[in-house]
Amino acid sequence: MSEAELITAFQGYVSLTNQLFFGYVSLVSGFIVMSYLVADNISSFLAVIGVVLFSIVSALLLFGIFISRNNAEHLMAYLRAQAQRGEIDLAWLGANPSWAGDVMNVLYVSATFGGYFASIIYFFYSRGRPRSAS
Repeated sequence: MSEAELITAFQGYVSLTNQLFFGYVSLVSGFIVMSYLVADNISSFLAVIGVVLFSIVSALLLFGIFISRNNAEHLMAYLRAQAQRGEIDLAWLGANPSWAGDVMNVLYVSATFGGYFASIIYFFYSRGRPRSAS
Protein backbone atom coordinates (compact mmCIF):
# COMPACT_ATOMS: atom_id res chain seq x y z
CA MET A 1 0.00 0.00 0.00
CA SER A 2 1.12 3.52 -0.67
CA GLU A 3 1.42 6.12 2.05
CA ALA A 4 -1.72 7.86 0.83
CA GLU A 5 -3.70 4.61 1.00
CA LEU A 6 -2.43 3.87 4.50
CA ILE A 7 -3.31 7.35 5.72
CA THR A 8 -6.72 7.18 4.05
CA ALA A 9 -7.40 3.80 5.66
CA PHE A 10 -6.36 5.14 9.07
CA GLN A 11 -8.54 8.22 8.67
CA GLY A 12 -11.41 5.96 7.62
CA TYR A 13 -11.10 3.90 10.80
CA VAL A 14 -10.92 7.03 12.95
CA SER A 15 -13.95 8.50 11.18
CA LEU A 16 -15.91 5.26 11.56
CA THR A 17 -15.06 5.13 15.26
CA ASN A 18 -16.34 8.69 15.72
CA GLN A 19 -19.53 7.96 13.78
CA LEU A 20 -20.24 4.86 15.84
CA PHE A 21 -19.44 6.64 19.09
CA PHE A 22 -21.74 9.57 18.37
CA GLY A 23 -24.42 7.16 17.21
CA TYR A 24 -24.02 5.47 20.58
CA VAL A 25 -24.23 8.82 22.39
CA SER A 26 -27.47 9.52 20.48
CA LEU A 27 -28.84 6.11 21.48
CA VAL A 28 -28.01 6.68 25.15
CA SER A 29 -29.49 10.18 25.03
CA GLY A 30 -32.70 8.86 23.49
CA PHE A 31 -32.93 6.12 26.09
CA ILE A 32 -32.47 8.64 28.91
CA VAL A 33 -35.16 10.93 27.45
CA MET A 34 -37.47 7.92 27.06
CA SER A 35 -36.73 6.96 30.66
CA TYR A 36 -37.66 10.42 31.87
CA LEU A 37 -40.85 10.68 29.85
CA VAL A 38 -42.42 7.22 29.89
CA ALA A 39 -40.53 4.76 32.10
CA ASP A 40 -43.05 5.04 34.91
CA ASN A 41 -46.05 4.73 32.53
CA ILE A 42 -45.19 1.56 30.60
CA SER A 43 -45.91 -2.03 31.57
CA SER A 44 -43.19 -4.32 32.85
CA PHE A 45 -43.31 -6.27 29.58
CA LEU A 46 -42.63 -3.13 27.52
CA ALA A 47 -39.92 -2.10 29.97
CA VAL A 48 -38.15 -5.44 29.47
CA ILE A 49 -38.47 -5.13 25.68
CA GLY A 50 -37.10 -1.57 25.76
CA VAL A 51 -34.13 -2.53 27.93
CA VAL A 52 -33.36 -5.63 25.86
CA LEU A 53 -33.51 -3.70 22.57
CA PHE A 54 -31.37 -0.93 24.05
CA SER A 55 -28.86 -3.52 25.27
CA ILE A 56 -28.68 -5.29 21.90
CA VAL A 57 -28.16 -2.09 19.90
CA SER A 58 -25.66 -0.86 22.51
CA ALA A 59 -23.69 -4.12 22.22
CA LEU A 60 -23.69 -3.84 18.43
CA LEU A 61 -22.37 -0.27 18.52
CA LEU A 62 -19.85 -1.02 21.29
CA PHE A 63 -18.49 -4.00 19.35
CA GLY A 64 -18.22 -1.84 16.23
CA ILE A 65 -16.34 0.83 18.18
CA PHE A 66 -13.98 -1.82 19.56
CA ILE A 67 -13.25 -3.29 16.11
CA SER A 68 -12.73 0.11 14.52
CA ARG A 69 -10.44 1.32 17.33
CA ASN A 70 -8.50 -1.94 17.19
CA ASN A 71 -7.97 -1.61 13.44
CA ALA A 72 -6.90 2.02 13.80
CA GLU A 73 -4.44 1.12 16.57
CA HIS A 74 -2.84 -1.68 14.57
CA LEU A 75 -2.57 0.50 11.48
CA MET A 76 -1.00 3.32 13.52
CA ALA A 77 1.54 0.87 14.95
CA TYR A 78 2.38 -0.21 11.41
CA LEU A 79 2.72 3.41 10.27
CA ARG A 80 4.88 4.22 13.31
CA ALA A 81 7.19 1.29 12.56
CA GLN A 82 7.52 2.35 8.92
CA ALA A 83 8.29 5.93 9.93
CA GLN A 84 10.98 4.77 12.37
CA ARG A 85 12.59 2.66 9.64
CA GLY A 86 12.47 5.62 7.25
CA GLU A 87 10.31 3.76 4.74
CA ILE A 88 7.77 6.55 4.39
CA ASP A 89 8.31 10.18 3.61
CA LEU A 90 5.96 11.47 6.28
CA ALA A 91 8.27 10.95 9.23
CA TRP A 92 5.98 13.00 11.50
CA LEU A 93 3.16 10.53 10.96
CA GLY A 94 2.74 8.41 14.04
CA ALA A 95 4.70 10.85 16.17
CA ASN A 96 2.07 10.57 18.90
CA PRO A 97 3.31 8.98 22.10
CA SER A 98 2.82 5.22 22.02
CA TRP A 99 0.60 5.38 25.11
CA ALA A 100 -1.91 7.77 23.45
CA GLY A 101 -3.85 4.91 21.87
CA ASP A 102 -4.16 3.12 25.20
CA VAL A 103 -5.49 6.28 26.84
CA MET A 104 -8.04 6.68 24.03
CA ASN A 105 -9.16 3.09 24.52
CA VAL A 106 -9.64 3.65 28.25
CA LEU A 107 -11.61 6.83 27.57
CA TYR A 108 -13.84 5.13 24.99
CA VAL A 109 -14.49 2.16 27.29
CA SER A 110 -15.20 4.43 30.26
CA ALA A 111 -17.58 6.64 28.29
CA THR A 112 -19.45 3.80 26.60
CA PHE A 113 -19.84 1.43 29.53
CA GLY A 114 -20.41 4.32 31.92
CA GLY A 115 -23.14 5.68 29.67
CA TYR A 116 -24.76 2.27 29.30
CA PHE A 117 -24.88 1.45 33.01
CA ALA A 118 -25.86 4.99 34.03
CA SER A 119 -28.78 5.01 31.58
CA ILE A 120 -29.98 1.57 32.74
CA ILE A 121 -29.81 2.71 36.37
CA TYR A 122 -31.67 5.92 35.50
CA PHE A 123 -34.34 3.91 33.67
CA PHE A 124 -35.07 1.81 36.75
CA TYR A 125 -34.84 4.87 38.98
CA SER A 126 -37.44 6.57 36.77
CA ARG A 127 -39.70 3.53 36.98
CA GLY A 128 -39.56 3.63 40.75
CA ARG A 129 -40.04 7.33 41.30
CA PRO A 130 -43.43 8.50 42.52
CA ARG A 131 -45.73 9.80 39.81
CA SER A 132 -46.47 13.49 39.82
CA ALA A 133 -50.04 14.53 40.34
CA SER A 134 -50.87 16.27 37.07
